[in-house]
Amino acid sequence: MATLGSEKRPAVVRVTSMGKAEEILALCGEHGWKVIVGIEPGKPEDTSDVERLLNPPVALAAPKVGRNDPCPCGSGKKYRRCCGNG
Repeated sequence: MATLGSEKRPAVVRVTSMGKAEEILALCGEHGWKVIVGIEPGKPEDTSDVERLLNPPVALAAPKVGRNDPCPCGSGKKYRRCCGNG
């Protein structure tokens, strides 16, 4: 899957004015992101793709479980005898 803001998957933005469109284009140009800007005065603005590029989601890492630790599922068994059996 192509990354957001790339040539294959540009960010898509809808704004209500030419001034806002120029702001978005300048911002994306500074970061090297590809963007498609539509100017539609009668519709609500949608800049969610650019906001997602500016604030990427943070992935939470699952805690490491040793094979002799209690299983995180709550069964009371050791991990190796419960969910780690595979």
